[in-house]
Amino acid sequence: MKFKHKYKRMIWVVAGLCLLLVIGSVITIVSIDGYQYHQNQKIIQSITETVTPSNTLVVFFSRSGNTELMARKIADIKKAHVFPITSSQYRIGVKGWVQALQDARNTEAQITPSKIDLAPYDTIYIGSPIWLYSPAPPAFQFARNNDFSGKVVVLFNTMNSKFEQYYIDEFKKLIEKNGGTFLQHIYIIRGRMTQQMDINTFLNEVEQKLKI
Repeated sequence: MKFKHKYKRMIWVVAGLCLLLVIGSVITIVSIDGYQYHQNQKIIQSITETVTPSNTLVVFFSRSGNTELMARKIADIKKAHVFPITSSQYRIGVKGWVQALQDARNTEAQITPSKIDLAPYDTIYIGSPIWLYSPAPPAFQFARNNDFSGKVVVLFNTMNSKFEQYYIDEFKKLIEKNGGTFLQHIYIIRGRMTQQMDINTFLNEVEQKLKI
């Protein structure tokens, strides 16, 4: 009986430690998310948005601002217009992070706006973070909702580790189904959340990617 009691107690102790580890990890991730968001917004505000006519459009979805920073830099280099798409499901914070984790492999999402007028543009850059090796659901939803007839499309992503080509191919199929030509996929691996490249290195990486 004493052995069983000690065994049960050990199980509860281990379970408690595991729970604390999970909670600590979530708090760390959400805190880094929030910190990155505020840091990125400071840089984003310093990038001038193109207001003159352009035949290139950069559309993006971003949570912590990494993809937005990449989008704004692409637009600055290409003298393109910028159009953010948003989703109330994935706001910064614990709730948004949990929802993003649950939906990471989905290809459907509630986005605003659901469609935009692409008629003035020849080239469309579409960006999102990579969640569990796949572009985030809002990017897929935007590709599904819009007509890309006669347009050239470039997918761009930011990520912590890697992507799976299967999901990129699925995105390409959506673009082609809606009349577009999928030109290429460009991406930047920032590194794990506690060891990510600094912002200046990141922006330089964006410039290098556009030269390829």
